[in-house]
Amino acid sequence: MRILTVLTGGTIGSSVRGGVISPVADLAPMIEDYQKSGAAVFDAVTPYTILSENMDAEHLKALRRCIESRMSGYDGVIVTHGTDTLQYTAAYLDLVLGAQPVPIVLVSADYPLEDSRSNGADNFNAAADFILGGAERGVFVSYRNRGDGFVTVHRGSEVLPHAAFDDRVFSAFNNYFGTIQNGIFVRNPLYSEPERVDMSGCELNGRVLFLRPYVGMTYPDIPKDTKAILFEGWHSGTLPTALKEFKDFCKTAGERKVPVYLTGSEAGFEYESKLEYESLGINVLPPCSPVYAYMKLFVG
Repeated sequence: MRILTVLTGGTIGSSVRGGVISPVADLAPMIEDYQKSGAAVFDAVTPYTILSENMDAEHLKALRRCIESRMSGYDGVIVTHGTDTLQYTAAYLDLVLGAQPVPIVLVSADYPLEDSRSNGADNFNAAADFILGGAERGVFVSYRNRGDGFVTVHRGSEVLPHAAFDDRVFSAFNNYFGTIQNGIFVRNPLYSEPERVDMSGCELNGRVLFLRPYVGMTYPDIPKDTKAILFEGWHSGTLPTALKEFKDFCKTAGERKVPVYLTGSEAGFEYESKLEYESLGINVLPPCSPVYAYMKLFVG
């Protein structure tokens, strides 16, 4: 089998020099270690090298072009990536490349590979095992959380944003795809396939203002080229609809014909604050990862 490996930098592609982590590491030894098994041949390509906190629309477009132009003839694609924005790239690739006939798996690391604490090699090996085991089409993330003796495989559309100071990776509603244990993929028996969205004909074409509420929030001006506004609500799916500042912000958005969306809300928690959504022009999105909701607006 042949696997295309797309190297983009991140911690997994970094080394420590003078106390500074920089994306200058050579990943060839890690790839060659797996290749020694004879189960797969890897071809590597590097469209760019960055720390993933510097990810932007132009890098996303370049990554898409790189994969689309080279994936023919391969049994799968592995993308090495930084963990900070892993979810955003996974969601984007799920939207625009998720219908491709081969699996695309993103891998990252909590520490540089030279650090004995790093999970990078485990994540990479699991991605290769997943592909060689007959993974179905789609975009996935393979990642071993601290304390776990196995690697979890997530759908690219399901991955949640990181909590503060925490590099662990989780799926929305714990709806992970499966695990890799001793090189074997074990599907999660409780996994529920999310609604598939194919936006392969779309490109990043607009600016989205992505906001989270906080106590005493100062609401920003809405730039003239804003395509949409997305709020990630409190954990109960609520927003501060009783506050004048919030109402004024929504009114301004309505006057400028900028749609306002809410992610993170679900049925079953009908607080009175939610009764104001319709009058304020707030469109409640179906339950999904907030990152996926953002990228869908960004692409669509």
